[in-house]
Amino acid sequence: MHGVFTADEMRRLDRRAITELSIPGVTLMENAGRGAAERIQALLYEVGGSRHGARVSVVCGKGGNGGDGFVVARHLGDNAGNDHNKRCVEPGDQRKGQIERGVGDHV
Repeated sequence: MHGVFTADEMRRLDRRAITELSIPGVTLMENAGRGAAERIQALLYEVGGSRHGARVSVVCGKGGNGGDGFVVARHLGDNAGNDHNKRCVEPGDQRKGQIERGVGDHV
């Protein structure tokens, strides 16, 4: 098992990656979402499920990880080779732009 960061530690690491290393936030979001989707697919395989056609629900809040969750959903849907249902952000969400980038053409 890998180490886990607290929410505050993760915020500081994200901020440092963006400000000191000039990694765009959208790149961090894409990498986090893709990595999580790959891990979910591996877990499905480990428990004897199929990576293709499995039904997975990804629920995203409007908080700081909403965009990551939409990236996870996009990758899971793309890799499963099937359509996936989407429900998108409520009006006025402060992170709407980032979340829309995470969803891409899948909104």
